[in-house]
Amino acid sequence: MQHRTGRTWALAALLCLGLAACQSLPRPSTLPATLPAAQQQALEQRGSDGSFEGAWNTAHTFERFNDPRAIHYYERAAAITPWTFHNTQAEQALGRIWATGTLQHADGPHIDPAPVLRASWRRGERGYLAAANHGNPYAFFELATAYRQRGDAQQALRWDLRGMIYKRHPSSASRLPDALAAQGGSVHPLVAHIQRRAARGDAEAQVDLGALLEKGVGLPSDPAAALLLYQRAAEQGNVFGQYFAGLLLGRSAEGVPKDTDAAARWFARAEAQRFYMAAPSYWEKAVKPPFFIFSE
Repeated sequence: MQHRTGRTWALAALLCLGLAACQSLPRPSTLPATLPAAQQQALEQRGSDGSFEGAWNTAHTFERFNDPRAIHYYERAAAITPWTFHNTQAEQALGRIWATGTLQHADGPHIDPAPVLRASWRRGERGYLAAANHGNPYAFFELATAYRQRGDAQQALRWDLRGMIYKRHPSSASRLPDALAAQGGSVHPLVAHIQRRAARGDAEAQVDLGALLEKGVGLPSDPAAALLLYQRAAEQGNVFGQYFAGLLLGRSAEGVPKDTDAAARWFARAEAQRFYMAAPSYWEKAVKPPFFIFSE
């Protein structure tokens, strides 16, 4: 009996020692980056060399290793000139990181991609909006999804509409035409709310209403009225009013003759606000007829 008791105590002691050893190990989310210190220093030097590629690659690498220093280098990448689509990618990355509280970029292996900071929707929204307002279409769709998940139907609709105009047709995921159909002979309450705000001179609502009219979503199609609304918003400095006026004039529609010169003037104003898709190399492709006509 004493022999068994002694063996039991020995086993218990070994188990306790094992548990204590396990508990003393740092948890995966707090493990240091596996990059050698010299390599980390070289990365930070590269990230501070003033080039977009240096800042972006450093941010990317730190994110893969679940290192919050990625945020600093994404911020550097977003601020570097000359302005291109790549800057908006950095803004979009900041939106994603802050909105989720997670470093989780899809490219490459990760060292424990667990949350490493407290999520902040305010910061995430700011990053996404910066990317979207500089022309990043991926941010349009991520914003629409994020607002929908948060129960903000009006903002979700706004970014669905902007994605729709960019793509030339409604997203199959958003089901906009069905969602905003007239109810009992009256326009959908959300559409009526947009109409009221647009009538009061709200530039964002004017762009929203213009998109509804251009595509005939929730209201009868009226591209000419849509163009007037875009131009009113554009004159207030709204970059989407400027860009969408340029697209509509460049593409033409019923009641809107093609006018490439006028379109170019609106695009130039949007480009001056760092809306990268308004640069000639982008808009000249965007106004060409599509290869396929979608009937959604």
